[in-house]
Amino acid sequence: MAPQLTGAPGSAAAAAGAAPAKPQFHHYHHHHRLAPRHHHPPSLLSKLAFWSVCSLSLLLAFLLLAPSSAPSPRASPDSPRRSLHAHPDSAAAWGGAAWEKKVRASARARRPGGRAGLSVLVTGAAGFVGCHAAAALRRRGDGVLGLDNFNDYYDPALKRGRAALLARSGVYVVDGDIADAELLAKLFDVAPFTHVLHLAAQAGVRHALVDPMSYVRANVAGLVALLEAARAADPQPAIVWASSSSVYGLNSHVPFSEHDRTDRPASLYAATKKAGEEIAHVYNHIYGLSLTALRFFTVYGPWGRPDMAYFFFTRDILAGRPITVYESSGGGTHQTTISRDFTYIDDIVKGCIGALDTAGRSTGSGGKKRGPAPFRTYNLGNTSPVPVTQLVDLLEKMLKVKAVRRVVKMPRNGDVPYTHANISLAQRELGYRPSTDLQTGLKKFVRWYLEYYNPELAVKQKQHGSSNGKGSRGRNGSTSSSAR
Repeated sequence: MAPQLTGAPGSAAAAAGAAPAKPQFHHYHHHHRLAPRHHHPPSLLSKLAFWSVCSLSLLLAFLLLAPSSAPSPRASPDSPRRSLHAHPDSAAAWGGAAWEKKVRASARARRPGGRAGLSVLVTGAAGFVGCHAAAALRRRGDGVLGLDNFNDYYDPALKRGRAALLARSGVYVVDGDIADAELLAKLFDVAPFTHVLHLAAQAGVRHALVDPMSYVRANVAGLVALLEAARAADPQPAIVWASSSSVYGLNSHVPFSEHDRTDRPASLYAATKKAGEEIAHVYNHIYGLSLTALRFFTVYGPWGRPDMAYFFFTRDILAGRPITVYESSGGGTHQTTISRDFTYIDDIVKGCIGALDTAGRSTGSGGKKRGPAPFRTYNLGNTSPVPVTQLVDLLEKMLKVKAVRRVVKMPRNGDVPYTHANISLAQRELGYRPSTDLQTGLKKFVRWYLEYYNPELAVKQKQHGSSNGKGSRGRNGSTSSSAR
């Protein structure tokens, strides 16, 4: 996730540290001396003209090459994805007394009655899950400090909007990179975090075909940087971090259990998440860090990620563009529709908070392990897989627009045909109980999407619902469970 920095270009001699070339003097062995030349120094006016031209040239070069600093006021649903580099607007300026004061104030717990609360560093706080989790922690009075580099994997304006929501609730999001070891050390020095909720990562299965190194930088190097900072901190925090259901890869035993094999990833994204689980085990074993991995299953909801199917299906259906629905070969000529264990964001957040509350303490001190520390892994899903075709059916009804569907065979892009979570372990140990079915969750997402991207259409749909009288409450309520 760290932007790549390069030095300013220069001459080869300068790079090698060579001394400037000396002027060459030629000696003439003639019997007659040449008449001496008289050099007149340039006038003051000539000097002023020369330096004026140089200054003007530098100013023009700076204006032409400097990136624009005007942020987009609102994320566009059609914004193209670019790369996982930090956005040009994210000048990572940190440090100083005023900055430290903001960090401490944000990380300080404020639970009613003076009750002790958590102090949580939330990485990826301007991301989808990070924003919702940070807001939920703050609502109950925990100290929360965010960290995000606002990269442009998708439009950073959406991330800036999430960060603005957090700012209004008193959560400060530091603009910085998870792989910046110096910044991490400073954060742990300024605020004695009790917990870390590590959600910063390069997400998405298909993008790994385009930019594979971004996954290694964010999901492997970034995780190691965080674990290094945490093991050196005093006190050491307990860490809850986002793995993925993708680690189950080519596993065919369903529903997926934490005890199933995860050594056959189907994508580079899955491989980096699996690598993260193994790296976490090392830091638990050697340094006594309390570590909990959460395997998320297809999270959706308001303020979601534009690269997710439910999000861009909504965008394209409203725009009248065709959508692609994949089918996988079930053997022979049999085709099966792709299915996902869609899990609503509020349920995922409850699982994250449950994991933080039950994490148990790290046992290291001064970077050395003093005793065994908790090491846990949990599935967080809805345990109700739904075919993607049914997702499209629901969106058509809610948007009141018929989708133009293109049904094609699933390419070899790292996707798997089916996910289904066994959540019995999380139910037993975290009290995790998802309660939002797909139809209810999609209604909330569509309402947010229209209000955020198309407020005029949102008003029309609301007026249309009101004009239908008593029946409108039933259609827009939360009691339907047909998606289950």
